[in-house]
Amino acid sequence: MMKVVRNFALLGLVAAGALLANPSPAHAAFTLTLQETGFGPVTITDNGAGDVSGASGVITFSGAFGDFFVQVSTGSSNSAGGTEPAQLTINSLSITGASSSALTITLTDTGFTAPTTSQVELRSQLSTTQLPLGTTVTFTSSLNGSAGTPLTLTTVGGTTGLDIKALGGTPFTLSNVTTFNLTAAGTVQATGITTATSPEPATVAMVATALPILGLGYWRRRRAQS
Repeated sequence: MMKVVRNFALLGLVAAGALLANPSPAHAAFTLTLQETGFGPVTITDNGAGDVSGASGVITFSGAFGDFFVQVSTGSSNSAGGTEPAQLTINSLSITGASSSALTITLTDTGFTAPTTSQVELRSQLSTTQLPLGTTVTFTSSLNGSAGTPLTLTTVGGTTGLDIKALGGTPFTLSNVTTFNLTAAGTVQATGITTATSPEPATVAMVATALPILGLGYWRRRRAQS
């Protein structure tokens, strides 16, 4: 019988989970979707069928899906009042795969009304506390369907990505997609955060300066290869 590690959380993400501790009424657009090739996708809505949390603004699923046993607890700051920071969190997640397989977990919510600035700082954070050898975890945040920088981990640890996105008005949609590729049976533990906030002017300037530098580096590599 598969043994699944329960009730874990990274110290670096405890504060994020605390922001979601006192949610108000459920947001029908807040959903969690599980997908694996060869199986029909399963979508769980806040306080809908399959959500065992019993709390609005938090989706918790525990059970078998495809080739996996999944335990995941998630949250949305939109359901907790809609104030900054606009945030989606995978507070804790443990999956056990019986064989070499891939699982995708999508978290999304709509109707965020803050911030209202023309540009938004889209920040992604991915951490793992257990990752079998040969396993790859990829985490991508999106604002209104525009994806940010994908984060990838192949060992236990953490990584952060930052993107500046045009907002185009409110309300807006946040989502994140986490993909787990297992090359053998094993258990993976991970957490992830997507946050949209008003960017600091220095951050906007830094990103704007980095883009042409990155482009120059790519051009130089292409010349060296030719």
